[in-house]
Amino acid sequence: MKEKRFLKFGLLIFAILAMLISSCSSVAATKEAEQAPAGEEVEDTTPAEPVKLTFWHQYDKANAEMIDDLVAEFNQANPDIQVEVVVQPSYDEYKTLLQTSILSNTLPDVATVDLIWVPWLVSTGSVEALDNYIASDSDFDITDFYPLQLDYDNIDGSRFALPMSANNMQVIWNKDLFDQAGLDPEVPPTTWEELKADAEQCQDLDNGIVGFEFYTQPTGEGITWQFQVFLWAAGGEFLNADNTKAAFNTPQGLEALTYVSDMLQGNGSIPGPWGAFGEGKACMQLDGSWLFGYRSDAPFDWGVALVPAPEGGTSATNTGGERILMFSNSENKEATWKFIKFMTSSDVQLRWDMTTGFMPIRKSVGENSEYLNWVNDTEPRMLPFVEGMQYAHTRPATPLYNEVSDAFSREIQNAFLGLATPEEALAAAEQAVNDILAQ
Repeated sequence: MKEKRFLKFGLLIFAILAMLISSCSSVAATKEAEQAPAGEEVEDTTPAEPVKLTFWHQYDKANAEMIDDLVAEFNQANPDIQVEVVVQPSYDEYKTLLQTSILSNTLPDVATVDLIWVPWLVSTGSVEALDNYIASDSDFDITDFYPLQLDYDNIDGSRFALPMSANNMQVIWNKDLFDQAGLDPEVPPTTWEELKADAEQCQDLDNGIVGFEFYTQPTGEGITWQFQVFLWAAGGEFLNADNTKAAFNTPQGLEALTYVSDMLQGNGSIPGPWGAFGEGKACMQLDGSWLFGYRSDAPFDWGVALVPAPEGGTSATNTGGERILMFSNSENKEATWKFIKFMTSSDVQLRWDMTTGFMPIRKSVGENSEYLNWVNDTEPRMLPFVEGMQYAHTRPATPLYNEVSDAFSREIQNAFLGLATPEEALAAAEQAVNDILAQ
C-alpha cells in the first residue's frame, strides 16, 4: 500500500510542476507582447517560402542539359529564388502555346525565344521593358554586348530583351575543288572581286560544278536572309530606322543585287536547288556556325573565312539565335531580372558558348583567352564565326517581318533568274514591302 500511495503522491507533484511551467511560459509570452511597442507585431521567425519562377525554353540535347545545370547553379546560389524549367515542344507548337498563353494570361515569368518572335510578342503588350532594371543595376554592363546584337531588341525606344545565344554565316570553301581549279586551297577570297574571280575559275558547269552556290529557290526567307549579307556589306539597309518603309532601293542596294544577279547568269554561279556544296558540287557558299553538326564528316576538305566585302568595305553577316525576356504578368519581376542577369553574365556565357558551340554575344567572351584557346583546341574553323560576331547584323525588328521577307524574295528572285533587271526587281520589291508595312 505504501508503494501505491508514494506513486500517487509522485504523479501529483509532477502534474503541479507541469502546470507551473506552462503558466510561466504563458506569462513570459504575455510580457513579451506587452513590452512590444504599440502597433508593432512580434517578429515572425518562420522561414519564408522561396520565390518561384517558371522558365520556358526550347533547347534540346546538350543545350538543354546545360540549361538544367545553369538553373541548378542559380537555385543553389539563390535559395530565396527557385526557378522551374519547362522545355517546350517543336518550334511551331511553342509559338502556338505562347499565343494561347497570352490570351489566357498564363505566360511564364521568363523565356528564351527565337529573336524574330520578339517584335510580335512586344506588339501583344505581354513583354516587360528592361530599361529600368538595367539602369538601376550598377553591376550590369550593357556596353559589353556586341552593338549590332543590341540594336534588335530596342523597339519604340525601349529594350525588351537581351541576347542569349547567337550564330552567324560566313563563307565556306571546298579546298579540294580549289586545288583542282588551280586556286590556292589555303587562300579564300577576301573581296567581292576576288570572290567572283575565284568562283568563275572554279566553276565547271560541264561537270555540274558551280563556283558559288547562292540560295535562289524557293522564295522566302532563304533568299532574303542571304541577300541581306551582301546588302549590308555594300553599306545598305533593309528597312528604315523605324521599320516603316523599305530602305534597300538605293545605290548600295543596286550594287549588291547587280553583283549577285550577274554571278547567277553563269558568271561563277547559276540558279538551282540548295545542296550542291554538300554534294561536293559547289566551290563556295554561305553557311552558318551550325554547320559543324553536319559537315564534320564531309568527304572533302573545307575551310571557313569572313564574308568578303566590296573593295575598301567591311565584312557583314546575318545572325540568328535566341533572346531572353521577362513577361509582364510575372509577379516576381526583381527575381526574374536577377535570373536574366545571371544567364547573360560573362561567366555563364563563356561556359554556355564553350559547351554548346553558340557564338559569343559579349565582347568579353569573344576576346577571352580561355575561350579562344578552347576554339583553337576544339575546332579552329570556328574562329571566323567568332570574329564575325562584331559584323553580325540582325533582321529588322517588326512583327511583319515574315510577310516582308516573302514579298521581297518573290521580286528579287526575278533578278536572280534573269526575268527582271536589278533596277526593276528592287523597285517592285520596294512597292511590295511598303504595301505590307503600310498596314
